[in-house]
Amino acid sequence: TCCFDKTGTLTSDEMVMRGVRLPVKSSTGVHMSAALVTSGSDEEDETNCTPHEVTRILVGCQSLAPVTYGHGNRNLLNDTSSLIGDPLEKAVLNCVGWKLLSNDTIAPPDPLTSGHLKPVQIFHRFAFTSKLKRMTVIAQDLGGGKEVYALSKGAPEALKALMDPTSIPDSYDSVSNYHMGLGQRVLSLGYKKMTNPSSKLWLKEGRQSVETNLIFAGFLVLDCPLKPDSKKVIKELRNSGHHTVMITGDAIQTAAEVARQVGIIKAKGTVDTFELRETMESQKTPQSDARFVFVPIASNDNEVSSEKCIAYSQSNLSVLKEMLHTSSIAAICVTGDTLTKIALDAVRRKKNKLSTDQSFIDPKTVLLHPDSQSTLQTLVPLISVFARHAPRQKEAVIAAFNGAGRITMMCGDGTNDVGALKMSHCGISIISVPEVEAKQRNAINGLLNLQKEDKGKKSKKKRKREKTKSSKKSWEENVRALAEAEDELNNVALGDASVASPFTSRATSIKCTKDVLQRGRCTLVTMMQIYKILGVNCLVNALVLSNLHLEGAKQGDHQLTVVGLVVAGLFFFVTKGQPLNKLSPERPPSTVLCAQVLVSISVQFAIHFCCIMAITSISKCYLDPFDPSLVPDGHFNPNTLNSATFIMTVLTTVNTFLVNYRGRPFMEDLRENTTMVRALQVCYAVLFTAALEVFPPLNDIIQLSPLPQNGEVMTNLIVSSAFHDLADSIGFKTALTSLMIIDTIMTYLAEKILIKLFQKLSTVQRITGALSVWGILK
Repeated sequence: TCCFDKTGTLTSDEMVMRGVRLPVKSSTGVHMSAALVTSGSDEEDETNCTPHEVTRILVGCQSLAPVTYGHGNRNLLNDTSSLIGDPLEKAVLNCVGWKLLSNDTIAPPDPLTSGHLKPVQIFHRFAFTSKLKRMTVIAQDLGGGKEVYALSKGAPEALKALMDPTSIPDSYDSVSNYHMGLGQRVLSLGYKKMTNPSSKLWLKEGRQSVETNLIFAGFLVLDCPLKPDSKKVIKELRNSGHHTVMITGDAIQTAAEVARQVGIIKAKGTVDTFELRETMESQKTPQSDARFVFVPIASNDNEVSSEKCIAYSQSNLSVLKEMLHTSSIAAICVTGDTLTKIALDAVRRKKNKLSTDQSFIDPKTVLLHPDSQSTLQTLVPLISVFARHAPRQKEAVIAAFNGAGRITMMCGDGTNDVGALKMSHCGISIISVPEVEAKQRNAINGLLNLQKEDKGKKSKKKRKREKTKSSKKSWEENVRALAEAEDELNNVALGDASVASPFTSRATSIKCTKDVLQRGRCTLVTMMQIYKILGVNCLVNALVLSNLHLEGAKQGDHQLTVVGLVVAGLFFFVTKGQPLNKLSPERPPSTVLCAQVLVSISVQFAIHFCCIMAITSISKCYLDPFDPSLVPDGHFNPNTLNSATFIMTVLTTVNTFLVNYRGRPFMEDLRENTTMVRALQVCYAVLFTAALEVFPPLNDIIQLSPLPQNGEVMTNLIVSSAFHDLADSIGFKTALTSLMIIDTIMTYLAEKILIKLFQKLSTVQRITGALSVWGILK
């Protein structure tokens, strides 16, 4: 299961302000404006400007700070790159054109010509928290009187309960849901005039006394552009059989739409995406057993018909599994608050069942409670989008996936992802630098546009020198900008997420998740084949040191040195295999002690054993029974037995490298690993040259005795008549080379047959397991 954060991971942190939807008062009540207002206060264009009350919230409700240089001198330019803080607030300040003079003072673009616009001074900030989902500041217009204002912004559902009902339009929810459904980020704006500012009661009573009876000022709408390759990477992960989910703190409609855009949700036609919600009845009686339902995500609580609702229960989860499998519903989403209430309900039910003490249950830790985890482990695997999740809730979701038997990967960029990164089996942190991302994206788009232009010019044959020079200059500028962006990324300081995660990518793309999987599979397969090679070679060496040693077979110093160098070189070349660019749906074996590996080692050794023992028996026909070197503890003396068994055992060693090199679909094929192919070709050429005595000096170097010619059979009483007749009829060299060829072909074919067999078995098991998981097989 591959889990992703949204903002800064799938989408860029570079916010783009689209405008403000303003409330409009009329004789019939309060309504929402039909279009977005895209500029700040402007006396010349009153039809497309925000009221001063809204502009005051946009520029005042923020926590930005200017960069300080030298001895307290600050950069006073209207450049958001010189500010420290939330990218959202930078984007808003940049769009309205105001300038941050200090931590607490914001001025209009040109105070002398701005007319009624006055600088805003901030007295106090109530910081944004993920639990409250809002922030508030106490501010005043400088030179504009003694009025002090409370300026607030936050999630629409969080701020709605704090506003004066008379200022809230009837279309409040529908308008916010509309923009969220487009994948946009929506913040509700509110303000009120403080009644007794001189007493500074907000310092004594806290934000609860300030954040009441706010006047609704509109919806701030922003866009987070998708990163260029997010959709491509998600598609490759899904095609390779990986389950992809989103865990974010954004609103559920926004998260669902972005998930649809990148491919986490595969919507077909009019298939609905469902949300798990708490029913209205359980909200009125929170102490009773909470009831939850799955409803279409775009529907309001009052508009949901019972026909489209699916009650949440353990028995209905199997129905939902089958509906997801058959694409009857596109996906399921859930918010962190709903998940917490389900966990509380599960723990409470467990305590009622056991009649234990009904002590206080902490909502912060209830998601990691064993009783709640057992419930979440059956629910979480069905969900594709986890929205409005705080850091603790993200961590609990990963823990539930782990408890359900999933192998989890988490990719995030911020401090709020630290818990999830640590809890996952494979945590990957990426860096998020909006300014560098924009520079990189513009350079890539420029190169793509130039490439299209060049193709058009070639087809029309209208390329001129002046245009060629300008095109070449543009190419160089874009390439230079791309290189500068790469250098800036290498110098970016790493954050908290990189400390918590085992992997850190100095890139802004989620392509690193695919890289980890590709290289991890390549490494796993490489180590698997190394263990198989070692296993087969150890069994062959055990045969040489036991049975063959008792027969009198020995190896010389030159022979051991040559074997050691060959094995070391081949092991080195095995590790040169590179991962493939495309992920395969097929899974490599997860352990060396699996059935496929053990059966493969056993079959290969059985073939090697038969061939080695056959050439040993044939070699005995050519031995002098009174040769003193045949004594187990005697000195090494080159003879037919030593030479033949050495050639055959070295061949089995080389064959283990040839046969056990896995290649596709996890890494480059043997033919693509050219150094390995050349090394194997040299080994086979040397072995067959020695077996056929084509170049006798080579046999002398590796301490091989002259091999018998036809008709040189020595009668030995121990030798069976069958091997005697075989050696006498075809000749020793022919018998040796034939066994070498048989061993190579048999082991190669046996390994390929086993791979195909276990692939079919794993496919059948995977299909059967999927059907049983989705509740089709009982």
